[in-house]
Amino acid sequence: MAIPKIFISSTCYDLKYIRDNLRYFIRTLGYEPILSEDGAVFFNPQQHTHDACLTEIPNTQLFILIIGGRRGGQYHKSDSSITNMEYKEAARLRIPIFTLVESSVYNEHHVYTENIRNADVDLRKFKFPAVDSLKIFEFIDEVRSNSVNNALVPFRDFSDMESYLRQQWAGMMFDFLQHRNEERRVTDTLKTLENMNARIEVISKRILESVGTADAKVDVALYDELIGSESVRDLAYWGKRATPSHILMFETLKDCATAMGVNVSVEDDQKTNMIGGSGIISALKMRFDSEEYLRLRQELMNILQRHGMTAATYLASRPVSSAVAKK
Repeated sequence: MAIPKIFISSTCYDLKYIRDNLRYFIRTLGYEPILSEDGAVFFNPQQHTHDACLTEIPNTQLFILIIGGRRGGQYHKSDSSITNMEYKEAARLRIPIFTLVESSVYNEHHVYTENIRNADVDLRKFKFPAVDSLKIFEFIDEVRSNSVNNALVPFRDFSDMESYLRQQWAGMMFDFLQHRNEERRVTDTLKTLENMNARIEVISKRILESVGTADAKVDVALYDELIGSESVRDLAYWGKRATPSHILMFETLKDCATAMGVNVSVEDDQKTNMIGGSGIISALKMRFDSEEYLRLRQELMNILQRHGMTAATYLASRPVSSAVAKK
């Protein structure tokens, strides 16, 4: 059975007992702690030992960062510490990070922050008893400056750490289960709607075959094509109900969504097929939906052509609302 792996990043010697307690705590939860001193990191003979630690991080699901009073060893390819480079890699991979700072370091960081812009104080000559380098305070600022994954909590002893991690991981489990239940409800609703759409489609076609007007038959053919389009379903996910007129009026999915009041926000993600509320969509999903939208728009024009109509004549008889048309 697969279990979560948790990477523990910190200087080793000054925080040895903290790391030992974390190892035990993580194992009692049934997870696997990854610590360099345990041999859990594969030190490839073809790599520098510093790079081996970074190579292991993509194989983990959670990342614990402990910032104490020692800066630790310098990473061999930069001016950053090894711990700092491990953190950068976890942040780049968007692994959930739980940052804990020794309370004495945390308090002195406040003094540092209050005086960093004070021209009368030379912080390079100022003695901070809790740290051996001002780089530690800069590291804390780096963590805080991130727009996400930037929570930072002080600790006095291991009991503070254990309490914080238990609460956070319980919250993660709740969030996971809550979203999973919501996804199931959405899936069940979509299946119900698909079944209803299929029944309505059959009934409407049979009625129109006997009594429908030519214009009504065009509408049925257009909506029939709309129902199967993923780009239209994603507009519905954003709370917007697209009609054939919307698709025919706007050349691209983004233009259509924007005109309907969606503030489209494309995330730089080329690997995940993701769509979220409030117009959020991954780059991969946006590309797929945009291509599907163009295919749909062309097919609607083909349907109109088969019925002796153009997009202009159709839109003249079925315009979208003036509020949308002006956007």
